[in-house]
Amino acid sequence: MNILKRNIIANYFGQFYSILIGIIMVPFYLKYLGTEAYGLVGFFVLVQSWMALFDLGLSPTLSREVAKVRTSDTQNSRFEFILLLHSLEFVFIIFSFIMMIVIVLFSEFIAIKWLNVVTLDLDTVSYCIKLMGIMVGLNFMTALFQSGIKGAEAQVWLNLTNIILRTLQFVGVLLVLYFIDNDIKLFFEYQLIIIFITLIVFSFKFYKLMNIGRFKIYFAYKNIKPIVPFAMAIAYTGGLSIIATQLDKLLLSNVLVLKEFGFFTLVALVANAIMQFSGPIGQAIQPRMTSLLHQGKTEEMMKLYRQFTQYTAIIIFSIVGIVGFFSYELLYAWTGNKEASLWGKDILFWYAMGNGILAVAAFTYYLQFAYGKMKMLVQYNTIQAIIQLPFVVWAAYTYGAIGVAITWFIFRLISMLIWTPLVHHKFAPGIHKDWIFKDILPIFLGSILYLYCIDSIGLKFDGTRVEIFSILIGLGIGMLIVNMIISSEGRKLILKILGNKSVK
Repeated sequence: MNILKRNIIANYFGQFYSILIGIIMVPFYLKYLGTEAYGLVGFFVLVQSWMALFDLGLSPTLSREVAKVRTSDTQNSRFEFILLLHSLEFVFIIFSFIMMIVIVLFSEFIAIKWLNVVTLDLDTVSYCIKLMGIMVGLNFMTALFQSGIKGAEAQVWLNLTNIILRTLQFVGVLLVLYFIDNDIKLFFEYQLIIIFITLIVFSFKFYKLMNIGRFKIYFAYKNIKPIVPFAMAIAYTGGLSIIATQLDKLLLSNVLVLKEFGFFTLVALVANAIMQFSGPIGQAIQPRMTSLLHQGKTEEMMKLYRQFTQYTAIIIFSIVGIVGFFSYELLYAWTGNKEASLWGKDILFWYAMGNGILAVAAFTYYLQFAYGKMKMLVQYNTIQAIIQLPFVVWAAYTYGAIGVAITWFIFRLISMLIWTPLVHHKFAPGIHKDWIFKDILPIFLGSILYLYCIDSIGLKFDGTRVEIFSILIGLGIGMLIVNMIISSEGRKLILKILGNKSVK
């Protein structure tokens, strides 16, 4: 098995484990912390997402530089890379401290003026926000080393390590809440310890992978200057992406009472899980596409691009179909909370549809990233942000969560219809028609037909939560098989698996 396949399998296993353990633990968090305190956990996730704005495109740029230096055997290239790394580390340390200080200073304002706290003690909320600030800074540094490890294609190690750390993070804190105290302050104190350990582990591993002796306090703009145009393009588009994907959540954290924001956090967790299922493919093929282009193997890169578009569509459409059309059943089977399930079912439908489109459309980003040309993306994201953001603000304060969910879906659909053909015309002329009508549309139509057949049966969900969840998993597996049969690449994969088995 080659390294690309190993990395994809490892990425999926790691992502699946992270999603699964998070899903399993959430009902216990709701039980021991309460819905309002869980809303505070959701706010931490939101704050962490916004702090990615400070990344300035440097983490993904480091990943790209690692992928490039690994294909170069010159000593000078390696020396220049080490100087670049130390300069990036210096920048990240500065921004980490800025994040920590700003959040700590404004913690009381956020607790009193921004969040709609009903029952929690405001001093407790303010203290937890201070801890969030420290954790955000540490996570920011960790992201740099994690990107470097991905670029080095050491993703098997990365996922195995993440599994261990996620277990400590999710299961360990539950044991603390159960045996010591169910105080939300203790929850965040424990998370701070795990995040600090994560930073130490990832930094040591990356240094070992790249055979770098030790950390040095060093900064020289001349080392960073060559990557600035690419990094700034990534930073700008990434910033616009964060605003586009997180502004709704930020506004709702102010619009909704903290309990309802806890409900919304549940919906967002499920909707974001859809993107997590496409992420492993992106993580694996980004450095490979970059490497192939660097070696002049454009045709081989485009073949990889279309092949994994189909694999992503098979997986994503299967998940989106079940999550979107059985949203109430899924939320209830998961949480056992009918109030949260009724509140979130329609919101989850629209977010699931939007994220499904986004997961497939993300392949155009991988294409531009591989070429290192982000000008078009910068221009398009700027125009989209100017148009979209006023609608999001209006929808949030006029219609609440359901309004922003529908707005999210509409703009993702428009983006798919307008943006993807423009990117393909620029970077892969002549590919778009086949990409849509041969790689994506058959799988999409197969998913719709499958759901129509299930709806015609009139399936009842009147069993226990375990039974409901089992039915949903069965439906999802059935949909996955149908989509694999419909997809040309899926059929090849099935035949290859069956062929290998027959040989054995």
